[in-house]
Amino acid sequence: MTGRRPRLDPATARIRNALRAHCRPQDTTPVIVAVSGGADSLALAAAAAFLHRRGEGRFLACTVDHGLQPGSAQVAAQVVDRVEALGLPVTSVTTEVDPHHSGGLEAAARSGRYAALAAIAHSAPPHGAIPQILTGHTRDDQAETVLLGLLRGSGARSLSGMAPRTRFDTANGPIKIGRPLLGVTRDETRQSCAAQDLEVWDDPMNDDTRFTRVRARRTLELLRDSLGQDPRAGLARTADLLREDADHLDAEAAAAWADLLTSAQENASVQGRAPQDGDVSLQGNVPVHDDTAAPASLAVRDLAAFGPAVTSRILRLWLVDRGVAAGELTADHVRDVREVAAASGAVKREASVPGGGVVRRTGDRILHVGSGREDQGRP
Repeated sequence: MTGRRPRLDPATARIRNALRAHCRPQDTTPVIVAVSGGADSLALAAAAAFLHRRGEGRFLACTVDHGLQPGSAQVAAQVVDRVEALGLPVTSVTTEVDPHHSGGLEAAARSGRYAALAAIAHSAPPHGAIPQILTGHTRDDQAETVLLGLLRGSGARSLSGMAPRTRFDTANGPIKIGRPLLGVTRDETRQSCAAQDLEVWDDPMNDDTRFTRVRARRTLELLRDSLGQDPRAGLARTADLLREDADHLDAEAAAAWADLLTSAQENASVQGRAPQDGDVSLQGNVPVHDDTAAPASLAVRDLAAFGPAVTSRILRLWLVDRGVAAGELTADHVRDVREVAAASGAVKREASVPGGGVVRRTGDRILHVGSGREDQGRP
């Protein structure tokens, strides 16, 4: 009688295939797997260990102790033991969380975690490439993100949720965040852990209704019970569809912004002078700027050539290149600036932007003046 190999659990197979599809075999830089000990990240770590043993990638696991709960160091040590038992190299780091973070405790923990992971990732050879860190975000997390975006009245980019791959700048250098499990459910990660006899740590903060995301999770459960249909799959699909649209609009705006800059630089070169403030136009009949490498002003007629969605994106690129903090620049700020650009007569002709600056309409141009800036960028 020949022995048969035990049938692979479908959830485990799905997670392994998702990770295999996400990772590029030609990548030589080690991939860091962020592991909290919860079902999502532990199932991901188990899949990474499987591929690691087969030579289908180089993986290193890392758990971060935020020090937010009593006994957190013990939990981190237990996570290390469980991941080591899987046969995956693992390390543990501690980080301090800023209690006064403007985004709240959740955002502070995320920033601290990514910075700590970035330090580990950048210390691993080979050096020079931007390292990738994998998280265990699932379809459930995606649905919660979209729901929270809807409650804020967000636009397409925010409602597109978490992308499978995202660049994230930290205090310890840039990283690429990879999310291979966005098509996998939370139930599947738990099923996979159970099938592999993996002991899961349930973070008590995941049941703490002081946190907005926990309340969003409860709301999705109520919607499911009330409607008789699970809304999570639909919300995640909406995110995928909106991401395609947002990516296209972002690319169109980026190309238009590049044309604006190139036109101004070429015009300045023809005139035999360096680009100056107040000089950017698709028609190339004025100068580019100061030390920020972005023009102080834009021609209104150039913006009028685009629809509202692309115009808003161009204005955002302009302001960020002018030094306005991207994380503080909201859709409301951009909308106000767009209204200034479209203003005529006695209509609103000035809008405030983060950092103490303003954007004002001067003739046929809009001008950004930062807080305390000497340049006025007048045409």
